[in-house]
Amino acid sequence: MLSLLVWNNISIIQTTHTDRLRDTATSMIQQIARTSGNYMVAVDYATLEAYLGNIIDYQELSYLVVLDRDEHAVIALGKFPTQPWPVLEAHPAQVRDGVFDVSDVITVAGQPMGRVLMGFSLSLMDEAIRKSRTRGISIAVGEIVLTVIVTVLIGLGLTRRLGILAAAAQEVGKGDYSIKIPVEAADEVGRTASAFNYMVTEVSNRTRQLEAAEAQSRTLLAENRNLVHTSLNVQEEERKYLARELHDELGQCITAIQADAESIRDLSRGGDTRIKTSASAILDVSSRIYEVVHSMMQRLRPGILDDLGLVEALKDAIAAWQERNPDTQCLFNVSGDLASLGERINITVYRIVQECLTNITKHAQAGNVTIALSRTTDRLLLDMKDDGQGMDVSVPRSGLGLIGMRERVESLGGEFSLDAREGEGLSIMISVPLVGEEAQA
Repeated sequence: MLSLLVWNNISIIQTTHTDRLRDTATSMIQQIARTSGNYMVAVDYATLEAYLGNIIDYQELSYLVVLDRDEHAVIALGKFPTQPWPVLEAHPAQVRDGVFDVSDVITVAGQPMGRVLMGFSLSLMDEAIRKSRTRGISIAVGEIVLTVIVTVLIGLGLTRRLGILAAAAQEVGKGDYSIKIPVEAADEVGRTASAFNYMVTEVSNRTRQLEAAEAQSRTLLAENRNLVHTSLNVQEEERKYLARELHDELGQCITAIQADAESIRDLSRGGDTRIKTSASAILDVSSRIYEVVHSMMQRLRPGILDDLGLVEALKDAIAAWQERNPDTQCLFNVSGDLASLGERINITVYRIVQECLTNITKHAQAGNVTIALSRTTDRLLLDMKDDGQGMDVSVPRSGLGLIGMRERVESLGGEFSLDAREGEGLSIMISVPLVGEEAQA
């Protein structure tokens, strides 16, 4: 009978401890996931690490790791595990390695930014349970009746206090950070209560600060993105204006110079040969200038894009690129009706293909390139692949090419994705929604 009482008491303690740890872990990781997103958007990992540095001091917390959307660790605190990341447990009772591993997704404005991994050591809980077991057995050996009474009293007391802890953890999980647990004794539960109170106070203070910072960050993010999109539109308008000015003004002047030079050359026949030589030199130089200006106009704003549409403009650009890169084979596939796309979509797709081909020339060392452009009922799809040397997407890049592509696509409400590995080539896929007349075509 006594053994049953002792065992039941220990089981109650263990269940209460594990439930409390589960609720605490759930509350902490949900709060950290909610408040970490704005720092990741701002790439302010130093401030985020300082914030998490206070939380890692929580006695039962073994490690804390923040992963980006590509599953790469950007912040790792405590005794964190090496990859592959540990298997997650739903309840501390399922733990076999002494660490309760939990995870939650970090989102900002509904978009996934990464996730948080946390591990809670069970040593404090196990030690409390072990001491309670030893104390119960020792008292049972000394006096059976007293053992029964003391065990029941201890069990009830611990259960009550741990019940308070569990209830407080649940309230914190609901967002109530005003909870304070009374520290009734300087034992394991009392130290846990003190640590819990400290954690809640710190999380509450940081939460208020981060909520204000998050609101400001959302505003700044929206303003910055609007500025980027506006800048891209202004840039295209300037390019279009410059191309038109080069064609109308400089192109006419060069044509006039060539006509005058031809007249001078024709009139100088039978006369001074130096005049004829100079006129021919002027013709050669003016022809070279015209080629340079024509090339500049094509890069600023290809006239064929406005005259013949996106497909013909891409064919022309790919053919010109193929002439400059004869060692790389480029295959261009088109499907669907692409004749009635809007100007913004046309110039966006053209610029992305143009930028990708430039990057392949500079960095990829590819032998084959595949470009597939197609449309569904309501979306335009572009898929570009090469078999070059690829890249490590986890390494920060100083260039703005990929950022510019992503911003161009997202300004149209589209999606941009990049898949690359070192030595295995690179793939870029975009999907742009078609609305209004574009979708009905």
